[in-house]
Amino acid sequence: MTSISTPVWRLTGLRGSEPGTLQLSDGRLKYTPDDGPGFDVPMEEISGVNFPWYYFSGGFKLRVRGEEYRFSFVEPHNEYADIKSGRSLGKQWKAALGQR
Repeated sequence: MTSISTPVWRLTGLRGSEPGTLQLSDGRLKYTPDDGPGFDVPMEEISGVNFPWYYFSGGFKLRVRGEEYRFSFVEPHNEYADIKSGRSLGKQWKAALGQR
């Protein structure tokens, strides 16, 4: 089974984001923000996984129990962000999550 853990930014609005960690292990997906509540759910509760073209492989959307989350592997609002590494992480997550 695939196991992966990386830094991530949850996109919370037009200009908002919160840093955290996204982890897939033992059939569970866990999002732990640096500040505030996250989630820790079995993969069966994940749906709508989508890597839109306009995220350029650097982010994705999903639903957890019907609530939509948007994540980026490239730090938003940072002109010095490492885009290449963020896109690489996005590709790894796409392979790990598949289309659910």
